[in-house]
Amino acid sequence: MIRTWLGELFERFTRKVPVERSHKPLPPHPANVPGTFYVEDGCCISCGVWEDVAPDLLAWLPDGSYSHCFVARQPETDEELSRMMDAMHFAEVDCIRARSCRPDWAERLRNAGLGDQIDPD
Repeated sequence: MIRTWLGELFERFTRKVPVERSHKPLPPHPANVPGTFYVEDGCCISCGVWEDVAPDLLAWLPDGSYSHCFVARQPETDEELSRMMDAMHFAEVDCIRARSCRPDWAERLRNAGLGDQIDPD
């Protein structure tokens, strides 16, 4: 089992072209603003790692009913996309996803190894 896990980890970090895995994403959390990026409803484990890299793009639910993050503002610039990608990389689970992505941004996501977090059209 460990050998399989290590093999998959090695493959993920050494492959030149990211392999997209099929994933049926959960629906977006209703607090997400409309747009390409979203956080899946019920997937957030309150890791908070995005707070250091994209605090202007993601936020916590304001009512405090339970800890769940959401996309508060969509990236508009390449620099903001880079920060959203950092949040996607550093998050402990793959809850931040993209859909109907601009082709150039989709290519950047795939080249960064985040292709499995792009929803199929």
